[in-house]
Amino acid sequence: IAEYVLSYILCFAKKLRQSFQNQRQALWQPLDGMTEIRDATLLVVGLGRIGKEIAKVTAGAGMYVIAIDRPEREKPEFVRELYSMEYMDEVLPKADYVALSLPATVETRHLFDMTKFRIMKQSAVLINIGRGELIHEQELIEALRQNVIGGAALDVTQEEPLPQANPLWQMENVIITTNH
Repeated sequence: IAEYVLSYILCFAKKLRQSFQNQRQALWQPLDGMTEIRDATLLVVGLGRIGKEIAKVTAGAGMYVIAIDRPEREKPEFVRELYSMEYMDEVLPKADYVALSLPATVETRHLFDMTKFRIMKQSAVLINIGRGELIHEQELIEALRQNVIGGAALDVTQEEPLPQANPLWQMENVIITTNH
């Protein structure tokens, strides 16, 4: 899972989706706006076994990793900053990428909604490898349509399989995988 998260980050940073589209059209065209992941900030929300591995792999790639987890969690050496959930709104604006690695609970249902999206950087990419219920999907669709956030990579969705009519399938700033 950690490697998938790193690959999603690289796909957005290096505009690989656009490169693949250009290739299919035999179009030789430089792409503007590529970014470096080295020193980009990743916020890992949920530092359990999977979240910790995500933090380790992305830190190894040179990312500045911050995390949110329970207050009793000890900060791993590869995590630069560790916060408890109550600091989410203060930490979100720092992140270029946000990786969700939380279980589905009453407290985490629709944790990410338009309110959270508006706090994030406009260029930020939301990555969900936790549970589909973590995101208010209709508000995510609106946030992506309105360019409130830069993109999303979803390995889980509220309804699985994701219905063919769901607008997420057709969005240029969304990557959907089924790796779980």
